[in-house]
Amino acid sequence: MCGIVAVSSQKYNQIEIAKSLKAIWHRGPDDSGTFISEKQDAHLGQVRLSIIDLSNAGHQPMIDASGRYVITFNGEIYNFKSLKIELELNYGIINWKSTTDTEVILEGFSREGRDFLSKLNGIFALAIYDIKDRLMLVLRDPIGIKPLYYTHQFDSYYFSSEIKGLLSFQNLKRTIRKQSLVEQLAYMYVPEPNTMYEEYKKVEPGICYTFQDGIQINATYLFNDLNTKIINCKEDDIAETLHNTLADSVKRQLISDVPISLFLSGGLDSSTIAYEAVNAQANIKNAYTISFSKEDNLQDQQSSDIHYAKKMASILGIELNVIEADYNFLNLLPTLIDFMEDGISDPSAINTYLISKAAREDGVKVMLSGQGADEYLCGYRRYKAEYLFKNMPSFTKLLLPMIANNIPSSIFGRFKTPIRRFKKLSDSSQLSTYERLSSYFIWGKPEKIKSLFLDKTLINPDEQLKDFLKLNNLEDINSALLLADQKYDLRSLNLSYTDKLSMAVGLEVRVPFLDFEMIKLMNTIPREYMMKNGEQKYILKKAMEPYIPKEIIYREKAGFALPIRSWFSKENEFTKHYFSSERLIKQNIFDVKVVNQIFEEQFSGKQDHTYLIFAMLCQQIWLEKQLN
Repeated sequence: MCGIVAVSSQKYNQIEIAKSLKAIWHRGPDDSGTFISEKQDAHLGQVRLSIIDLSNAGHQPMIDASGRYVITFNGEIYNFKSLKIELELNYGIINWKSTTDTEVILEGFSREGRDFLSKLNGIFALAIYDIKDRLMLVLRDPIGIKPLYYTHQFDSYYFSSEIKGLLSFQNLKRTIRKQSLVEQLAYMYVPEPNTMYEEYKKVEPGICYTFQDGIQINATYLFNDLNTKIINCKEDDIAETLHNTLADSVKRQLISDVPISLFLSGGLDSSTIAYEAVNAQANIKNAYTISFSKEDNLQDQQSSDIHYAKKMASILGIELNVIEADYNFLNLLPTLIDFMEDGISDPSAINTYLISKAAREDGVKVMLSGQGADEYLCGYRRYKAEYLFKNMPSFTKLLLPMIANNIPSSIFGRFKTPIRRFKKLSDSSQLSTYERLSSYFIWGKPEKIKSLFLDKTLINPDEQLKDFLKLNNLEDINSALLLADQKYDLRSLNLSYTDKLSMAVGLEVRVPFLDFEMIKLMNTIPREYMMKNGEQKYILKKAMEPYIPKEIIYREKAGFALPIRSWFSKENEFTKHYFSSERLIKQNIFDVKVVNQIFEEQFSGKQDHTYLIFAMLCQQIWLEKQLN
């Protein structure tokens, strides 16, 4: 796992990439290297986190045995050993110089070209330069697990694993994209391919781009086999296949020459991965989780993770390291904002950082995560909300607003969370189909969020999402929601913050649910087995019943979050500092009156704007760094 930089430019273009590599040094503190082509039309760089083959033989950029191709690569290829065998069967004995997956990519490409890249199963972003034909190929894995940013300026294409790598190049323009500010407050991130800047984008996953002299000359999608037709099989057969495929996925992703540990929240997904890893007899001694106080949970009223995490760790015979969450975690934000690119403002990002930091300090370099199951198997509450809506009598839908409006938002205790969700369901039930579906993804009303801004030319933050849902509602609504989850919440948020906040401390996170063999299988599962009689992730639960206690499998879903409703239930030093009228007027971006109204409703208990306020706080910290 590493950080990479690549530039395709006109010939004899003097480009300095040392500052860019320094900006992403945290991603690969073990080694670094650069390559400049003879005509200076290609510049490649890498900072390395050594995980497979810790020797200098894994140094990058790496040149193949023929001397024609050079690669800079970030990621892990889980099937590289089988590809290595396949290459030797087809082409004879190869004089390997290392035991790295990088060399397998390079030697495979040198023999089979672009087609070889479609055989990769892993998490990756790479650039390969053809010295003879002066062509640069750039590819990001088809799920979008690993990030890759680019900007096209001054007749050159610049690429980096993080935006800060691009911002380190001299003379490149950067303009704050105001529409991204709106989207950040709505989603807690900026949907791909956009970023917080007009000039910077994310590379589209799964497409192999070819460049020459700073000009894009080709683009080819390589991973069509991941999208297959839905199959008709018996429920028990699918459940067994799902378990076996996941077990194989975990085994593949355990390959490492350094210690491996686990995220273990005590939920179904992380417990499943933990079980499969330990069952595969991996040398895993511990796992990590977050807990918070009962007092803080009075506001959030989420199912407590710690009981289930301890139970699962005890069953597996591993040590559980518990990180206690407290209000002081918010003091980390000014530092973490430098890593939370793309407008990321989900409190879960802080959790990921804290766990990654603790694990790294304990000598861990690789962790397994349960991410990905929700977005491929109907795991989020929006699927349950849509199920309830579809099965609700028409007269009940008409009565919902009347009932909801007569229930105060300031109720505390165990009824607070159900009431909050009921009110959201009531609001969404009165909307048109695509407004309702998009509302499931947004932390507030689109019109209200837009009204925070003085610039009235900005559009509602849900317009792009509504268009996406309309375009993809071809089979059924759940299929459209799944695709939206995969493009929006999975790729643009969950995978993004996991990469950034783990790599901030030089730690790699792997996601076995998103192994390509798992993707192929999950794309074939009939929707009625994903959501059956209102039970979310039904087929995964059935698959794991023989292996994990039902108490864990069928527990209430809890987000991987912090108790920020407690922390933002009243005014604090952060809201006082970052949202003073004087400060907002000076920025000339926000409508001070509307901002003050948001806080009045929050602190009085009239409305719950907690996640919107947290996103606003993250945005203000970021803007302070940009505007000062």
